[in-house]
Amino acid sequence: MPQPAHRSRNLSFAALLAALACIACIAWPAVAAAPVGAARIPLIVGLTTVRAIAEPVGDYESLLTVVSVDRLAYRLTLSSEVPNGPGRSPSEIRVARTVLFDDHRAARVVRNRYNVNDAATFAGTSPSLSAAVLGELRSRGQAGLTLIDSREVAGVPSERRFAGTMTRVTSAPATLRMLVNGRPTELAVIHAKGTLVDARGSFELEFDALDDADNPLLLTSKGPGFSTRIVRIQYPEPKGPGSIEARLVERLPADIYGIFFAFASATLRPESEPVLGEIAGVMTAHPDWTLQVDGHTDAIGGDAANLDLSKRRSAAVKAALVERYGIAAARLATDGHGARSPKDRNDTAEGRARNRRVELRRR
Repeated sequence: MPQPAHRSRNLSFAALLAALACIACIAWPAVAAAPVGAARIPLIVGLTTVRAIAEPVGDYESLLTVVSVDRLAYRLTLSSEVPNGPGRSPSEIRVARTVLFDDHRAARVVRNRYNVNDAATFAGTSPSLSAAVLGELRSRGQAGLTLIDSREVAGVPSERRFAGTMTRVTSAPATLRMLVNGRPTELAVIHAKGTLVDARGSFELEFDALDDADNPLLLTSKGPGFSTRIVRIQYPEPKGPGSIEARLVERLPADIYGIFFAFASATLRPESEPVLGEIAGVMTAHPDWTLQVDGHTDAIGGDAANLDLSKRRSAAVKAALVERYGIAAARLATDGHGARSPKDRNDTAEGRARNRRVELRRR
């Protein structure tokens, strides 16, 4: 497998498997519907996935967001903080990619890595299954797939094309539990394995793909030296019983999962802006409200460090609302609770993701 992303200034197979084949809600021909009754992930601008990645270089997360769309293509941004080893700061990598709708529907080529200076658009998915590959796995149990391994060697771009057949592991319905907009949700999946080869070698690939041909998102992936799993999915929802405003109207706590921080830091990541804007909008619509903003962490790290981190993160949310959105500071109080009030287990990646949150309450 390629060298870690921070050494070659590109994104690894694991990080780029965080890329989601998704588009905004525009009128383009759907290939096939998801299984009846299955939860679906809508294809809209603002859809963001958080993927936990384990590699020899260390564990980290990558965020993928759909940022724009037209009738020919959609654009994704992917950001990761890739570890550089003990005692060294991680390398922040941000990549923008464009996927053509024709490829989203029919391509059999997946690109597993991008160099920073690569062209933003290429022939294939970026990388996710196309609807055609998913459809064959669903109907025939097998599908051909080519994976382009792109990297820089001594600053010179190099590519290897691995081709083979992916085979569905079982025809029985299967699901994976994912945290979707803060709610544990069962998603229908197709589980497949296969060997991909080129003239110089081969590797085994295994994945779980969302069983929805309109959005064949790779929820998990596993290969030599890496494993990945999406732990959080966020997307804009219409106002309803579960919205931030609706919960606060009923004086219920609102758990916020769309606010993202740099690793072990209180620095807000750019992907947080949509939810910060939503909170500011709620505060503007209800000028008499005051809110308690509480930070919560998972249990990784010491109690004292987690408590301090949670307090600093809640303070960062307040500062953003005050400085960028003009909310009066007196309307926001902050506190942090570290890992003392978990929502889920701390011995799984998805459980820890559910525990890392900001909670809002009306005072």
